[in-house]
Amino acid sequence: MNLYEELRKKDSFSSVEKDVADYIVENGESILDMPIQQLAANTFTSTTTIIRLCKKLGFKGFREFKIRYSKDLLSYMNRDTHVDVNSPFSEGDSAASIAQKIALLTKDTIASTQATLDMDILHQVVQQLLKARNILAIGVSDSFVRIIDFQNKMLKINMFVKISYLQPDQAYLCTHATSEDVALLISYSGRTAEVINEARILKQGGVKTIAITSNAASPLAQLCDTLIMLPNEEDIQIATYSFSSQLAIEYVLNVIYSCIYKSNYEKNKEHLYHSRQKYLHL
Repeated sequence: MNLYEELRKKDSFSSVEKDVADYIVENGESILDMPIQQLAANTFTSTTTIIRLCKKLGFKGFREFKIRYSKDLLSYMNRDTHVDVNSPFSEGDSAASIAQKIALLTKDTIASTQATLDMDILHQVVQQLLKARNILAIGVSDSFVRIIDFQNKMLKINMFVKISYLQPDQAYLCTHATSEDVALLISYSGRTAEVINEARILKQGGVKTIAITSNAASPLAQLCDTLIMLPNEEDIQIATYSFSSQLAIEYVLNVIYSCIYKSNYEKNKEHLYHSRQKYLHL
């Protein structure tokens, strides 16, 4: 869930923690430049209370909290509308209403993901993939479907992404990878057991790893060398369907592909054209 929204809901907070959460929500960006001592004074609490709240939210301390808060606040503010990402439509909605809500959800998700993307990290990832001897992609379930689409796009510009359609066999891809290879690992929560297992194997083998995830404090994030962060807006435990998370993943992979295509634009354009000509027997 988006941290800004989590603070607004104040679930499971003590009365003192609710006061701190209210102050943070009301003061928005000004919190980012505020030392913990100042926040404690302004909320008539203590640094201990603030650290306890940060830990309850899954962070080691106030500094780590502020890093995530800055991203999620920006993501929240970039939405044009506020469709519930976990339940974007209801039983009583008409087809027209559902069509509108899914369109708004798609627009909001793309805007939030774009705002979250770090351009320096994106450039670094693209360069690593261009220089890699082999590219591996690891994911399960819906995320694996996004990987297949990414592999298909890359194939059309003569770049090959190694995947395993038998997902339990992804471990073999990782076992045989070397330090000259780069692996993309995708898990929105950062807690998918199979993906974490593969990340451990890759780390032991000295393989460069790139995680696409919404959770910087997750086990996957801790194991990987580079993080591409997604907006943390969807609660995978209660989401009707993973619309928002999968839209975000697909968008990031499309951006990566497009940057790779652009790196050798004319050659890739020509290669794609001639491949289609041969396929169509023209």
